[in-house]
Amino acid sequence: IRSIMTSVDESTDCPLCLEPFELDDLNFYPCTCGYQVCRFCWHRIRTNENGLCPACRKLYPENPAEYTPVTAEEIQKSKGTRKQKSQGKKRQSQTGNRKNLEGLRVIRKNLVFIMGLPPRLADADVLKRYEYCGKFGRVRSIVINSTEYVGPQGSSLSAYVTYGRGEEAAKAI
Repeated sequence: IRSIMTSVDESTDCPLCLEPFELDDLNFYPCTCGYQVCRFCWHRIRTNENGLCPACRKLYPENPAEYTPVTAEEIQKSKGTRKQKSQGKKRQSQTGNRKNLEGLRVIRKNLVFIMGLPPRLADADVLKRYEYCGKFGRVRSIVINSTEYVGPQGSSLSAYVTYGRGEEAAKAI
């Protein structure tokens, strides 16, 4: 499944720090759920934070679930790929065609992620009220994540709140 997702997604950025994966991060899957983060973020989560996988909330093991060191062959192949990509980018910038934008990541400036949400507030109608998310602007949609995290302060959930404008989301943050 992972190879299918990689070929479709072609995402080479860490979902946490949004930095491009280093070559040796591409074969690094620290959790058994298959959620991929860079080694820097994995180390930061394990040493400075709660030590839990951001996707499935399982405790990260001492050693990564799956890690294949980079071979000399892969390094050479990567160097060749980088040259091809840089030449391709030059061609793309010269053409200015919108089709060339399909590989870009879009950052939604009107989206807010809420963590540590008590179960009593995990209702879209409740969160849309003025006393919660409504006071910052027009709430277009709310998606509550169904995975519940049970920590030392009790159970909590998370939600994505989409505002009408980016300024409203910035105000909420």
